[in-house]
Amino acid sequence: MATKFPNKAAWIPAKGESIVIRDSPNPELALHQVRIKVAYTAINQLDAKLRVFDIMPINFPTILGLEVTGKVVETNCPNFKVGDTVLATLDALSGAQYGGFQKYTIAQMGHIAKISDEADLLKVVTAPVAIFTTVYYFTKELGLDLPDMANLSPPATKGTVLVYSGSSATGAAAIQFAVQAGYKVVTTCSSRNANYVRSLGAHVVIERSSLDHVITALRAEAPYIAVYDNFGTVDTGSVIAQAIGKGTIVTLVPYTLPAKFKDVVVKFQATPERHLTESAKKFLIEDYFPLITRPGSTVFKFQPADLLGGLDQVQHGLTEQMKGVSAKKLVIAPNME
Repeated sequence: MATKFPNKAAWIPAKGESIVIRDSPNPELALHQVRIKVAYTAINQLDAKLRVFDIMPINFPTILGLEVTGKVVETNCPNFKVGDTVLATLDALSGAQYGGFQKYTIAQMGHIAKISDEADLLKVVTAPVAIFTTVYYFTKELGLDLPDMANLSPPATKGTVLVYSGSSATGAAAIQFAVQAGYKVVTTCSSRNANYVRSLGAHVVIERSSLDHVITALRAEAPYIAVYDNFGTVDTGSVIAQAIGKGTIVTLVPYTLPAKFKDVVVKFQATPERHLTESAKKFLIEDYFPLITRPGSTVFKFQPADLLGGLDQVQHGLTEQMKGVSAKKLVIAPNME
């Protein structure tokens, strides 16, 4: 047991229960793991839903938090040394020691990227899960190309991609990846987020003024070579199904469509970052993350971060996330007193 890193965490005692702040252990590192002193942890929609709903297997009590930035304080991995500045996605579903809502967490090689010591860690923490997830779905489920690092501003000649709910973190990442890879992007959002989504490079932005308007507008832009639902509910899936008629929807959150949409298949992958190919990991860790986190880089537009405070604000953040958060990311600073 590592005792030189006194740890506290925001624990969820049981499903649906409120957060409790208490001490947390620091297990010894396994091979290819590093211990990170967490600077910032972003709150994701999945964090909020896992606390309340039975959407994935998870053992309680537990610590959630799926993406962090910070400094390596201990390493059992040859690729990283103490003092490295990193971003990481975390396998919080595998055990409390891997959650991000604590002062020190453990991350696994292949889910960590070394970034500049001058990187803005508050800004950067808004993107790791969204980018890892987007790259998985692009390469494994949607059959889309990744951006060519030699040309990140190609013409939109490869077909039309529907990114439903473009103001979410994953929606924003998907829009930018698709544009950088040479696809025409159609997306949806509320009227208040329309300018933000346009700033990401989307070619067609459909404002959700009414369901009939959305369905009609989506049909007008068909056919789509890929459909990506970043909201992930039966309601959003039903809207998409009415618009496309038949085909496949890839969703971030699992749902089952009504039987009348028998020609539409819904696909979902839990913990997609576990299933990235080695080439996709290499693209992200060695090329893309170091580029976009470099001070002054404008290659990727990060979502605005809303820093709520320390661990005592995790419960508030999860509650707000359940109400719905778009065009920004709620963030916790676990070591803030």
